[in-house]
Amino acid sequence: MCPVVVPAGRGAGDMEAGKAARSSSSSSASFGPQRIRHGYMKCMSLVRTQSGNRIERMYYRLGLTVGRWPLLTCVLSLLMAAVCGSGLLQWRAGMSEVDLYMPRGSVVHEAARFVETNFREDVRYESVIVEADDVLEPSVLRAIAQLEDDIKATRVNDVGWEDICIRYTSWFQEASATGLPDNLTRADVQRVVTKGLRSSQSVLTDISSILAGMKTNAKGEVVSAKAIIFNWLLKESNLTAPTWEQEFLSRVLHSNRTKPKGVNVYAVATRSYNDMLAQVMDNNMTVLFAGFSLIILYVIFMLGRCNLIQQRIYLSLLGVSIVGLTILTSYGFCFYMGFFFGPVHPILPFLLLGIGVDDMFVICDCLDHVTRQHSNLDIPERIGRAVQTAGISITVTSFTDIVAFAIGITTKMPFLQSFCMFAATGVLFLFIFEVTFFVGCLTLDEYRSAGKREGCCFIKLKEWKPNAMSQKNYVYDAFSKYIAPTLMKTPVKVLVITTTLFLVAINTWCVLQIDQKFDPTWYLDEASYPIQFYKKLNEYFPKYGKRAGVYLTNISYYDDAPKMHLLSQQLRRNQYLNQDNIKIWYDDFDKWLKIRKHEVENEDDYKGYLSEYLIFSKDGQEYLKDLKFSSFPFGEYNITTTHLPIQYVMLNTTEQQLLAMSTVFDTLNSLNLTKGQHAVAYSPDYIPWYTNKIVGEELLRNLGLSILAVAVVTLLLIQEIQITFWVIICVIFTLADLVGSMYFFGLTIEISTSIMVLLCTGLTVDYAAHIGYEFSRMPGDGNERAMGALRHMGPAVFNGGFSTFLAFVLLGFSSSYIFTTFFKLFTSVVVFGCFHGLFFLPVMLSWLGPPNYEASVHQNNVDDQAVVLKDITIPNGHCVSNVDGVEVSLVTENSKPSADHHPLPQNGGSHGGGTHGEINPESEGMLQGQKKEQGKW
Repeated sequence: MCPVVVPAGRGAGDMEAGKAARSSSSSSASFGPQRIRHGYMKCMSLVRTQSGNRIERMYYRLGLTVGRWPLLTCVLSLLMAAVCGSGLLQWRAGMSEVDLYMPRGSVVHEAARFVETNFREDVRYESVIVEADDVLEPSVLRAIAQLEDDIKATRVNDVGWEDICIRYTSWFQEASATGLPDNLTRADVQRVVTKGLRSSQSVLTDISSILAGMKTNAKGEVVSAKAIIFNWLLKESNLTAPTWEQEFLSRVLHSNRTKPKGVNVYAVATRSYNDMLAQVMDNNMTVLFAGFSLIILYVIFMLGRCNLIQQRIYLSLLGVSIVGLTILTSYGFCFYMGFFFGPVHPILPFLLLGIGVDDMFVICDCLDHVTRQHSNLDIPERIGRAVQTAGISITVTSFTDIVAFAIGITTKMPFLQSFCMFAATGVLFLFIFEVTFFVGCLTLDEYRSAGKREGCCFIKLKEWKPNAMSQKNYVYDAFSKYIAPTLMKTPVKVLVITTTLFLVAINTWCVLQIDQKFDPTWYLDEASYPIQFYKKLNEYFPKYGKRAGVYLTNISYYDDAPKMHLLSQQLRRNQYLNQDNIKIWYDDFDKWLKIRKHEVENEDDYKGYLSEYLIFSKDGQEYLKDLKFSSFPFGEYNITTTHLPIQYVMLNTTEQQLLAMSTVFDTLNSLNLTKGQHAVAYSPDYIPWYTNKIVGEELLRNLGLSILAVAVVTLLLIQEIQITFWVIICVIFTLADLVGSMYFFGLTIEISTSIMVLLCTGLTVDYAAHIGYEFSRMPGDGNERAMGALRHMGPAVFNGGFSTFLAFVLLGFSSSYIFTTFFKLFTSVVVFGCFHGLFFLPVMLSWLGPPNYEASVHQNNVDDQAVVLKDITIPNGHCVSNVDGVEVSLVTENSKPSADHHPLPQNGGSHGGGTHGEINPESEGMLQGQKKEQGKW
């Protein structure tokens, strides 16, 4: 027989006295605040115990199963990756920009489809700007003429200039460099230019639109000019056009021609932007993969110990390889589902690497903790307990990330919808591989370590002792000895809260100051030739903005003449359009009719004269490319589609671009066309303009829904309202600080920054959720629970955040806008996320966190009832348990109660100490979740 030892201060006399005292006051307090609080805590304890134990038992069984059959688990994981990865055979990419960015049914998407169906423009644009102190100098003009001769001599695949060029603007239509007179003087040039500007009959009539920086004397004569621009139009339908463009750029920009002093040449072609963007990506991919290597080295260094056996080199490499398995599986699955690969998808591996490394550290830290507490358990049992402890923690972070990205699938923007689908499935498969493949590899590594085989060549070491240095965990010691105790001091808490509120206040103000602005040229390197061209274009030719077109179908230009003239008048009055470049065929046709004094009495007369104008008039022939006919324009025919080319002035802000686009749309809507008639405006540049219009709306929508969804998932998994509240506060504060920092970095709301903010939403949860969940597991008062959470989970959170920072740290040295933006935003989310998760959250939970419901309920149960204690016979040893809310120590005749006995962990975890750890965790949960007969095990 053995006596039952009651906890100190809770003897039978004390309980009888307490019972008598409660009897006298039970009636008056039965419905008081204390009773309500006790009922609430009992309810929360019941919910957390039942659901928490059920989930933890599931993870324990999973870990135990993987621990017993690690090789089989790894093989099955690889098999799943192979099956899903076969979907890569259905790879879909290379979609048009309209289908990538424009929501279906939007005005720009419909206009693009209309133009594609009715009037596909067969034009590629090339431009050259020549800059000099005075481009009217005869030596400069000879250099320009030589340049044109060189371009005209270009041949690619036996296709020459005359085969591919539609039209070009030049001074030398009939002459060549050798054709310029040797005795040509500056005065001759000035006289010809001045005459051309004044005369409408000269071939130099349009010189004012291609010359810039002109200076005149008192007589109005041109004396000098700073720059001149030339434009070429190539046939898009010619398959050699892109290659010919490449040779064109090479001859213009990289030839060995001798140029006069002070002459600079700038050029751009249709292919230039995509070429330079691809070059930016290629140049920085090396830097990205160097960051990838930094993460691998950091994981190798931090995941194991610096000695022969406890090193985890291969485990680290296999853990990082999970990202490759995840990419293979998730990409294949998404292609099976019909989604496409977009331009922002290449950043997914780095996002998954950051999340995956975080989960690896959590699992390994939990295993190390279990090993320290229960080194006598076999490997499968320790693996089971580690997965039991880490399971819910990584479930919270993984599923909140999945939900955050799943919200993005509902967006209107196709490329963002596809990206979020890839990201959500990526995080899901990453989670699956972490708890199966990585845990299987971890089990095998534990067997290697237990067999005393060194970690590189697996040589068995008979006599081996770890060196003292390798047994030190500096990050763990920093959190345990310095950060956690210091953070719980009241002055430090006040400082942390004050700093947090100050940062949030400042950054919230900054959020309100951020502009919504975007220029596609930001994505190119500053030194690239398109950027240099556009700078000079903006400097010398500010009227040369983006080109667009108005497209009309099924219009009767005789019957609907008033509407058409109203359209031309409103276009000519539009302040956002370059009036020098508005040329409307039916206005010029009316002038031609008046000059020739033709009388038009009916539509047949109109069509007859129009045929004459278009076929036999040189001016009319220029418009043939802008018209589509039902048949050859002679006799019976109709004009099916008309293209009215327009050009915007230089627009520098998103607001100006949207206003300029909407004014043209409003003009077309005011025409009141009849059924069957259509008028649309379209330009490829409308795509980024309209995208920037809706990306801000989508960002706010997705952020709001993501935060709400994350709150629900966090509450369901952590099952603590107060902890969930503070975790979401940390997420909101981190996002506010992140977006506010964009103002200090000089960033704006645009496509790339919006995507990065959405990516960071998932990461912000990780830093806080781990600490919040660990706090809910800890025993003791607020300070003790906060310090325990920091000690056990702080190192893993720090390592995960620091590894994410390493992935992008080298991008800080890039000259590319998009990659430096990656660095700035991901550095900000790591800094602010770690600050709120590791400092602000523990402080707030220590003061305003929920009580330990299980401990409170057990204490109240002791106060509410007398416990009948019985003697229990136990063959040998001792054990500790909670019986009806009272901690009892059962001591046999062969043992005495030891001083290090502790109650079982509240949720069946591994954070308790003492010999009770040998009890199966599943049995521990059953003991907590069920009421046992008093005094019996």
